[in-house]
Amino acid sequence: MIEYSYYRKFNALQGYFIKNFDIQNCEKLRITKSNIQHLHWILNELKYSPEKAEQMLPVYQGPFFGSYEYENIYRNHVQQATQDIYNAQFIDFNKYHLYFTSNW
Repeated sequence: MIEYSYYRKFNALQGYFIKNFDIQNCEKLRITKSNIQHLHWILNELKYSPEKAEQMLPVYQGPFFGSYEYENIYRNHVQQATQDIYNAQFIDFNKYHLYFTSNW
């Protein structure tokens, strides 16, 4: 297994996967190309319209989940994730599998 991307304390992304896929701590979720495209659409929208953050990708409360503000840290996470998720769209999903997992 190869680690594609790593996010530390990006609680909004954690919340996205919990709310949309009911993923539990330490579970592994296989992500489809459709999932990637939808997430990229959200992230790209936030990149250009950060005022939509609270509606489209809200922060997620939890133990040791980092900052709950929609400021620099949040925007930096969105920037990084936008690039990573954009590139993930070009993975050959017939040959490779992409998973989301977290340990909190």
